[in-house]
Amino acid sequence: MKQGKFYTKLILWIFLAAVVCYFGYAVFSTIYAPLTTVTAIEYEAGTGSYTTGYVVRDESVVRSAYGITALLVSEGERVSRGQALATGYRDESAQARQAELEELEEQLEQLTFASSYSADAAGQAVLEAEISAQLTDMSQYLARGDMNSVRDRSANIKGLVIRRMSTEAENAALDQQIAALQTEIAALQADASYDTTLVAASKSGTFSGTVDGYETVLTLDFLNTVTVSSLAGVQPIDPPEDAVGRLIAGSTWYYVTVVPADQTAGVESGDQVPVTFASQFYESIPMTVERLGEEQQGERIIVLSCDKYMQDATLLRQQSADIVFTSYAGLRVPKEAIRVDEDGQVGVYILEGSNASWKSVNILHDNGETYVVELDQSSVNNLWPGDEIIVTGRDLYDGKVVR
Repeated sequence: MKQGKFYTKLILWIFLAAVVCYFGYAVFSTIYAPLTTVTAIEYEAGTGSYTTGYVVRDESVVRSAYGITALLVSEGERVSRGQALATGYRDESAQARQAELEELEEQLEQLTFASSYSADAAGQAVLEAEISAQLTDMSQYLARGDMNSVRDRSANIKGLVIRRMSTEAENAALDQQIAALQTEIAALQADASYDTTLVAASKSGTFSGTVDGYETVLTLDFLNTVTVSSLAGVQPIDPPEDAVGRLIAGSTWYYVTVVPADQTAGVESGDQVPVTFASQFYESIPMTVERLGEEQQGERIIVLSCDKYMQDATLLRQQSADIVFTSYAGLRVPKEAIRVDEDGQVGVYILEGSNASWKSVNILHDNGETYVVELDQSSVNNLWPGDEIIVTGRDLYDGKVVR
């Protein structure tokens, strides 16, 4: 029992010693605070709102009368009125015929290109020079990863090689091969006229291969009348079964969302605000305030527009974004470094050599653990980027030797 009491007392004394050491260290650190500094750096902060809304475009649904459709243009591609967007096939046999037709047309292109060169010695020299030049160009396109250009030039190179390797007798037979191919192609095209059709653009615009049912819900007219409550109730409709994509008119797209009313104080139509989307864009983009709705229960509708980057915005719909309404640019200063002198002026001490030097500052924005203060480079007596701001130090005054 005595031994148990001894260990209990020992543990209590150890605990008490630890507590005394802790508080002793805290008092010592307060009285003899070490000098710590931080470098003044340029910084920009802002006030705004992180919200979720919808991307709106002037869209029309592209439809195909046939069940099988193959797109001919890529996502975000600019198209002109009447340009073929897709090929529609009534059934799989029509689609297979089209593949055969394209193969024959490529062969015809190669043979026609080959027949345009002379078969004499001078013509052969021209062929060799042309093949060399074409291969050089193709290697450059391959190095850049431009496979479209490689594909475009491959038919010409094949035609040149065919011509170069052919004998005079084989060259004489080229015209017969070309005529036979033309006849076969004409027959396939005649058959295709009954079960194959092109889907053309009804107007110029930007193509997207996605249809989500919002095309006739989120319209430009909707943006003129939408309220906080009506935006909350937005729902898509079922897309048409024959939809193959959508055509976006113009180059302007919009973002509509709800923000706290107190965040929009001083914001007017025509103002530009930086917006950072949660996806697609890696940096903030400037957008123009088109409309601010009336306040409803502390919130307001805001409609923003952008006339750039349409090719990157074709797939965006419901999106979260950070909208900055007011930005503050200056120098970042820790809150612990801010002091008030006898005259009530706010400032900081900086380290100049071995001395503390007073610099008055104008606080622009409270950024949580730091302030953004004004950067005024009109005088060397102001706080400048690169100055060593004293964060902790005891009994500081202007001119005090601290090191």
